[in-house]
Amino acid sequence: MDRDRMVDVGVGLVSRFGAKTLSLTSVARHAGVARATAYRMFGGRNALVSAIVDREVSLLRVKLREWSASAPDAAGKVRAQVVNVLPYIREHEALQYVLRKEPEEIVRALVATSDSSGSTLIHQIVDQTLPDLDPLIQDQLVPDPRGAAEFLVRTIYSLMLIPDSSLTDEQIADLVVRAVVKNEE
Repeated sequence: MDRDRMVDVGVGLVSRFGAKTLSLTSVARHAGVARATAYRMFGGRNALVSAIVDREVSLLRVKLREWSASAPDAAGKVRAQVVNVLPYIREHEALQYVLRKEPEEIVRALVATSDSSGSTLIHQIVDQTLPDLDPLIQDQLVPDPRGAAEFLVRTIYSLMLIPDSSLTDEQIADLVVRAVVKNEE
């Protein structure tokens, strides 16, 4: 049993039972491996949760690149990412379970630091996604690429935490584009 398979089992368990009940023992049992194997792979629950978050962020990075690949300019790339990430979040079973039944787990991850650098999950995501930013559009972002990425991530998290909106996904995307892409008039 490899580490990726154990992470898959962990995500599946969160989808069904939530993050609070996630343990290395439950992952091992559902994966059909010895408890010692799970502890050898992860060392503890926090490492398992960190592996799950890292994997989900990596998957999201791939999606963000795919969604923006065909857009020719900064506005199109940002718009494509926002329009696609919102339904992606709404359809993510594990995330939706936690948002509905254990929202404090999400809030804790967004505001608490999970590494020695003292950065929040928002800053970690910005740091991980900035290298994916097309160099040709960096000068089109305001106030700068990092600020634009942070604004986008914070906006998405706001919509994730409070999903009811009078705005459509397209309207939200247009507003984000207006906020972070230079107007070339």
